[in-house]
Amino acid sequence: MKKFVDIIFPLPIKALTYSIPLQYQNRLEIGSSVLVPLRSSKLLLGIVIRCHNIPPSYPTKDVLAISYATPLFTTQQLAFLEWMAKYYLSNLGETLSMAWPKILNNNIGFQYKESMGNYTLSAIEQIIITALQHQSLSYRSIVSLIGQKDTNKALIALLSKRLVEATVETVIDPAERDNRYITLSPTIHLDPFTITKLAPRSPKQQALLAHFLPNKENFPLYISKEVLLGYSKSAFHALYKKGILIKTDSPQLVTFTAPCTPLSTLTTYQKKALIEIERQFTQKTAVLLYGTIGSGKTALYMHLIASALCQQKQVLFLVPEIGLITHIVERIRPFWGEWLMVHHSKQSNKERLKTWARLLNPAALLVIGTRSALLLPFKALQLIIIDEEHDQAYKQIDRMPTYHARESSILLAQQHQAKVLLGSATPSIESYYNSQTGKYGLVRLSHRFGTAGQPKLFFIDLNIEKKRKAMRENFSLTLLSKLEKNHIEGGQAMIFQNRRGYASYFLCAACGWIPRCLTCSVSLTYHQASNHLRCHYCDYTRLTFSTCDHCGSKQLHNIGFGTEKLEESLQLIFPKQKMARMDLDSTKGKNSYQSLLKKINNGSIDILVGTQMMAKGLDFANMRLIGIPDIDGLLYFPDFRSNEKCFQLITQLAGRAGRRDKEGSVFIQTRQIDHPFFQYLSNGDYEGMYHSELAERKRFLYPPYVRLIKLRLSGMDGSTLQSGAIKLKKILEKNFEGIALGPQQPLVGKIRNYFLLDLLLKIPSKNLSRLQRTKEDVRNGCKYMLSKEPYSKIKIVLDIDPI
Repeated sequence: MKKFVDIIFPLPIKALTYSIPLQYQNRLEIGSSVLVPLRSSKLLLGIVIRCHNIPPSYPTKDVLAISYATPLFTTQQLAFLEWMAKYYLSNLGETLSMAWPKILNNNIGFQYKESMGNYTLSAIEQIIITALQHQSLSYRSIVSLIGQKDTNKALIALLSKRLVEATVETVIDPAERDNRYITLSPTIHLDPFTITKLAPRSPKQQALLAHFLPNKENFPLYISKEVLLGYSKSAFHALYKKGILIKTDSPQLVTFTAPCTPLSTLTTYQKKALIEIERQFTQKTAVLLYGTIGSGKTALYMHLIASALCQQKQVLFLVPEIGLITHIVERIRPFWGEWLMVHHSKQSNKERLKTWARLLNPAALLVIGTRSALLLPFKALQLIIIDEEHDQAYKQIDRMPTYHARESSILLAQQHQAKVLLGSATPSIESYYNSQTGKYGLVRLSHRFGTAGQPKLFFIDLNIEKKRKAMRENFSLTLLSKLEKNHIEGGQAMIFQNRRGYASYFLCAACGWIPRCLTCSVSLTYHQASNHLRCHYCDYTRLTFSTCDHCGSKQLHNIGFGTEKLEESLQLIFPKQKMARMDLDSTKGKNSYQSLLKKINNGSIDILVGTQMMAKGLDFANMRLIGIPDIDGLLYFPDFRSNEKCFQLITQLAGRAGRRDKEGSVFIQTRQIDHPFFQYLSNGDYEGMYHSELAERKRFLYPPYVRLIKLRLSGMDGSTLQSGAIKLKKILEKNFEGIALGPQQPLVGKIRNYFLLDLLLKIPSKNLSRLQRTKEDVRNGCKYMLSKEPYSKIKIVLDIDPI
């Protein structure tokens, strides 16, 4: 009986059925990678998702080659991708493309295969055969020789005739071990006295050598790009040159027995919280750890990780952003050594493939990464930790599927019979609501670690300060005096402004002209460091100018202030203090973020100016003061979550101060000193803010009382887009049992020459039982509208549960 396989590709197309040639039967499994033809001119790698004997309604083509017979994707991983595609109304191929190891795209080679048959070859096929008879060639080499379209057709023909066979350039070996290890030279006999002789004037070298004392666990040390298990890299290089330390193969680690370095002892409150988490895990898949900033949530994570690894299980530790990974890895690498792997989009393809291969071996492993790490092929997953679970970076919004790592992780955990720990000092309202209604467990950790108390918040009335003429640049004299006092007392300070660049825009005082982006409906931001005006959406730039483009006037003024301007102003006010800036512009370099963190920690910086990057779980021992020159823009942002987001951001910022024995303080400048929200903020009253927001959302029908679906339509013709959005709304309202709002233009109505319009659908709680049916109706309505002219060129992103 003829056998078939269903194959998916990292493309927005459905799965296709192919027949299995006799020589490949019984060699393919779900998750295997194969080479197949698509139409007559494309040669693609795909993943097997089903093996069966049912012929499709169309003529099938044969699988041409097997690139990886051992499954690259696990059955559970493929099931998770299918769930994600279904829930977030995405195509399975689109979802696969996010998980697809990019190194596979250019990983195929070809070699000549002797054949007994006589075949008539085309000129191009003969060129390829002649070339392969001399040596094997990669796909890229053949394309450069002939051209892509002709190469695909010729290779499809040659593979079908079995005159060539496909090979892989990179072997994926789950058992492969790292060889970046060092150990003591066998000629050296070490004791405490010889350490001093070997490194007489270097405490760092002595500390490194002490690791290899006979009475200690002299396990080979792992060398990584981030850290050498807490020891000095320069010390290693010096001892390596002397021949005292040598490089060695990686140890054949079979089982995890204990952390490489003993974990910190938990406080009484932390022990109680840990016991309660483990108890609630027996009843709930997900538990919310609501822990005060500085209460030691990371210490709890470490003990839970150790428990899972000792059972030879896998742990996924998610953090919101790539920059934070470096900070956390430096702190925890000494405990986990080779059992810790890192995964994020800025790694090289080979680095990410190594993590992928390690996970295909069901052994103890800790993976720390951003939201994309959810898509890795776990085989023994026991625990998922989502640190700062409230952070918006866990939600994908720019492409489909628009998944949220928090919700998706719970489904992934259920597939593996694993558990999810959500950690935050300022939980999202949806998560806290779920903990109150019993969907999640809830554990509180309300005592700060150490002796320092909660930072105190002080509000400065800008209306009064300006009347008193007590302002200098964008700072009140009150805030400046506190910064000066903080410096005298030896503390460091942060100044927060969630806008990068020097000025928000240029304005001509004579005619009111403002320079704008050519392809986006936004003004250009002035960046003084590069002396350019820049669009933060499409990165269009132009040089600054001295006269108005509209009227020729020289009365040009920069309006508003960003991090660059604040840094410059503070440097002029405090010339003896050392300034630095933490934003997207200043941390673009490969090691710039890590270098900046080191400068802050060693006391080389007195005042750090930055955006919300500073609020992302960083731990600075000597940070004592936070200044916020303008909070009003955060409060009045047009978003039903603006109060919640502002509370989270300011509370997280405040938590960067006073993390040791000195109390921290936060000074906030505002023109709305009587705003009721400030009462919750100053008292750290999350419960008060939560109940206030919940009442508002119930009144106006917003989550968690309804489910939202946002449809973002984009097109290059504004009028066609408008009429298409209106037509789509009418189509949806026929079957949609809820509230449809819009179409309305988002805050930025045009990006990269594409006009944008939003439709917002509210699905009441009473209709949640048919939620998936409703979502399918929405998708079908979109397909129907796009099938009609002139709407076929409109693009739609379906954002399920938008934030």
